[in-house]
Amino acid sequence: MDKKNTRSSADLFNEGLKYFHKPDGVGAVRAFEAIVENDPAYRHEDGDNPYFYLGKIAEIEGRIDDAIGFYSSALVVDPYDEESLIGRGSCYTVKKNHEKAVADFKKVLAFPPENRNAPLKDLLYVVAENYRQQKDFSSALFWGEKALAEDPENSRHQELVAEARKMVSRHS
Repeated sequence: MDKKNTRSSADLFNEGLKYFHKPDGVGAVRAFEAIVENDPAYRHEDGDNPYFYLGKIAEIEGRIDDAIGFYSSALVVDPYDEESLIGRGSCYTVKKNHEKAVADFKKVLAFPPENRNAPLKDLLYVVAENYRQQKDFSSALFWGEKALAEDPENSRHQELVAEARKMVSRHS
């Protein structure tokens, strides 16, 4: 009997994490792919699933379309996977699919604050930035002001709000 087939999904997941943090992408991918082949709905005891890590590896390697696919698979297993929503939203931002990016980031914003890990100021900023990229300056201003209220000293937030204000006043 093949040794790999006798290992539990939990053992393979732990091995994948070990390789992921090494970093050894090849070893991590091998372990995570073995899990999804044998148990596509597997979730580790901490709630993570192998699709998230496959997405993160693909994203790091610049395979953005593959990353979106893996993050989407992770969200089939757990629709409330914050890290996969943020990862997919970030990939959509890179692909300039700002509407889908905003939708993913807003889903995370809808989580109760006590259940959300990402800092509020960062989520508000990425929503504002995606609107700015779409040249929807009134929405960028709205979300940028929320981000700035959370972190008034942040120069990126200040610059976004200043640009959005200028563009809104030009078009008024």
